[in-house]
Amino acid sequence: MSSRAASCPSCGGEVLFRAGSSVVTVCPQCRSAVSRKGANLEALGVVAELVPTSSPFRVGMTGRPKAAGLKPFRIVGRLQLSTGEGTWDEWHVSFEDGRYGWLAEAQGTFWVTRPLPPPTNPPPPDFPQIAPGQRLSFGGYGEFTVTDRRQALYASAEGDLPFAATPGAVFMYADLSGADGSVGTLDYGDDPGVDAFFVGRSVALADLGVEGLEGWSERKVAARASSLNCPACGAGLQLKDPANTVRVACTYCGSVLATPREGASAEKFEVLARLQKLPFKPLLPLGGEGTLRGRPYAILGAVLKACTVEGVHYFWREYLLKETKSEAYHWLVESNGHWTLVEPAAAGEVSTAPRLAVWRGTRYRHFQSTTARVEAVLGEFYWEVKKGESTDVSDYVAPPRILSEERYANEVTWSEGSYVPKEELESGFRLGAPLPAPEGVGSNQPWPHAETARGFLRTVALFAGIAVFLFVFFNIKADRKVVYQKRHDLSTAATDPTIAPDAVAEALTVVTEPFEVPHAGNVEARIDAPTDNSWVYVGAVLLEEATGQAYGFGLQSDYYHGVDGGERWSEGSRSRTVYVGRVPAGRYVLRLEPELERGKAPPYYDIRLRSGVPRFAHLMAVLLLLLLGPIALAISKARFEGRRWAESDYGGGSGSDDDE
Repeated sequence: MSSRAASCPSCGGEVLFRAGSSVVTVCPQCRSAVSRKGANLEALGVVAELVPTSSPFRVGMTGRPKAAGLKPFRIVGRLQLSTGEGTWDEWHVSFEDGRYGWLAEAQGTFWVTRPLPPPTNPPPPDFPQIAPGQRLSFGGYGEFTVTDRRQALYASAEGDLPFAATPGAVFMYADLSGADGSVGTLDYGDDPGVDAFFVGRSVALADLGVEGLEGWSERKVAARASSLNCPACGAGLQLKDPANTVRVACTYCGSVLATPREGASAEKFEVLARLQKLPFKPLLPLGGEGTLRGRPYAILGAVLKACTVEGVHYFWREYLLKETKSEAYHWLVESNGHWTLVEPAAAGEVSTAPRLAVWRGTRYRHFQSTTARVEAVLGEFYWEVKKGESTDVSDYVAPPRILSEERYANEVTWSEGSYVPKEELESGFRLGAPLPAPEGVGSNQPWPHAETARGFLRTVALFAGIAVFLFVFFNIKADRKVVYQKRHDLSTAATDPTIAPDAVAEALTVVTEPFEVPHAGNVEARIDAPTDNSWVYVGAVLLEEATGQAYGFGLQSDYYHGVDGGERWSEGSRSRTVYVGRVPAGRYVLRLEPELERGKAPPYYDIRLRSGVPRFAHLMAVLLLLLLGPIALAISKARFEGRRWAESDYGGGSGSDDDE
């Protein structure tokens, strides 16, 4: 990182080229951009004064990064670019290994990029052919999504730059988002073809290892007063983000103001739109501060947005937040009392398919697509927000998460958010009055009974496990003792013509010898008979001798078969089993009364009784009873989801207006 001194060709003052990558340096005396070509120096023009920003960096700062892959560096230059809608800084850094790169900040996220040879297989499209949202494959460099396609003005600079360009020149560029979380830039310069290619990654500010950084609240900003009066109504306004604010909508009268340029007083504020009253009432206090999800935020501004579906207008509010530690910008979106905290998501990490988007392994279902327009604004914003601006929005949900795409003419952005209960906002921002209760079902609102259901299902699973365990335990322990087994002859009574038909039943009735049932519980009764295109039914009564308690049941054996149309068929069963429940231990007799068709009856039937036989049907009854609760919860959730999707592009619901 050696420096080389020379004399400015414009004023003769000393200029210093601080790094081997430095091609241009800005003379600190006359602000001429001085280019070196070998031993020759050339003045390219005078650089405009820098626009003060809230960037934490300064030329001359050094860093010893904690992030892997980054060498120690020194900041040797600063380039300010502008698209006409805002100005931002990019810092030229020289690494100790002799290479250079750029350090940039976007909405509180810091990026370090370094030059790579431009892709050749395939080559990137020329500038007129590239478009936001376009997917590009650069072979070994990976997959990228175009997020931004613009022209930017070389507005100002200080220190050294690694390229030669006339101050005020216009650059064409395309910003890229990599599928692996990286970022890239295609630098087209002033012609349609790619001049340079830069790739890098985001780095936490603390991991850059730069000493002497000032926190957001301590930074001195001279360009704009942090306290001013609205030129439309005279009310006092307090800016929370003065260095980055380019639009202010008065929170007292609603007038839209352009913030003063450097050196201008508050009285020089330009009134872009003069209003007599607030266009809408924000639910959160603009300028207020609080903590949400463990992060400290300041509420900068609020936007009232709307869309029109089948002639019906739907309204919602979006609140711009700035994290007071990291300076990241986030959003709080409110619709019908439902709140979502939204953060930027890398477009390159999102893949889409019909009705589906995937981000970091989570699948989101397409919910709706619409055109959102800005109806009114209040507070301060870091871009030139305007009433009537419109953008194409597509929402994908995986409650309580939501993934959203916004498409502009030159830009595509993705954001990801999570549902926030209103009670969390009331507590985090210490609101004096409760927020309005939610109406209907929010697009990413979680099912309200989810936590209760999880606890209930755990309880059901516990009881079901106990039931299964007990069944298995008693099934193993059961003795299944045969307490009665005998074959009963039917041939004589069923075929003897001397026995009158009315007397057959009496002749076949059997009362068994007494037998013991040793244990209380189920008794399994089984019949087996060689029925062949015939049947036999046995009415049975199990009678306890001491008490006379009777337990009745029936057993049937029937089996039929034949040939019909050349195909064999059969039905019925020669063996059947029934269970007699809650039979106490004791001494019993069994009364059997067969019924049959004379001339076709089987020659005999066998009866077997076993005690202590667990019945699987009882376990199933318990499990089915336990399932009633989960079934009710499933129905409740299905109805909730039905109400949610009724408001989507696939439901045809009318929704409810959120009138301001």
